[in-house]
Amino acid sequence: MTEIALGAPIWADSLTSDLAADTAFYEGLFGWESENAGPDFGDYTTFGIGGRAVVGIMPCPPGMRPSKSWGLQFKVASCDTATEQAVRLGATVTAPPESVGGMLRFAMLEDPNGASFGLVEALDETTGFGVWGEPNSVSWAEYHVDGVPAEAMRFYQDLLGWNVVVPPWEDPANPRPYAALSPGGGGAEFGGCHAAEGFEQGLPPQWSVMVAVDDADAVCARAKDLGGSVAAEPMDVPGLRVAGVAAPSGTVVSIHSPRPWE
Repeated sequence: MTEIALGAPIWADSLTSDLAADTAFYEGLFGWESENAGPDFGDYTTFGIGGRAVVGIMPCPPGMRPSKSWGLQFKVASCDTATEQAVRLGATVTAPPESVGGMLRFAMLEDPNGASFGLVEALDETTGFGVWGEPNSVSWAEYHVDGVPAEAMRFYQDLLGWNVVVPPWEDPANPRPYAALSPGGGGAEFGGCHAAEGFEQGLPPQWSVMVAVDDADAVCARAKDLGGSVAAEPMDVPGLRVAGVAAPSGTVVSIHSPRPWE
């Protein structure tokens, strides 16, 4: 089990229009094991590596839309208190606080920019990511906004106590510099926010969940063989090769690998 600091990402999941197809796809793509909780829990399916939880999916309930990407949730001490504070800071509640057995209490919201996120109060010490940062597990959370990253992250800074820092490699002349994110109580960086460029400028602000892989190009090729598709062709960014793959249902997940020559 991995230690999850308050304010850090604690879980990621999605709603699927085809549970069977997406389950087989993720098992084949990342080598994950799956465990279906059964009809009493809406057939919620958890994926894992060696018994350690990675992410989850569940069939899309009637009246709701399948996920375009995995949703990201952050750890809080009290879901109810944090939800109330989020509303005071300008967020909108899309699903009020609700308990899931004795495991967790969660709420879903939209931040002031309209990006979806969740708040999770862990009622059981095993709740959340059992692995983070290893190959074929979630390793990063990235936000894009058509604006100044640090300004967009102020909401989360006020709500979750994050450290929001401009990294030393950023160009001092950049009016919209990258913002690196880490828990306020200490801990490693878990994500970042960048200014939207290119096609992103036509998209609403949103979080992307990123999975570490050994070879982004090979994973893209495998996604096609498994009935999925490539949503964003592999491209190089500083230190990484990144891409986006879509499950048979259309849900997109970002992947990244070291650049081959580095």
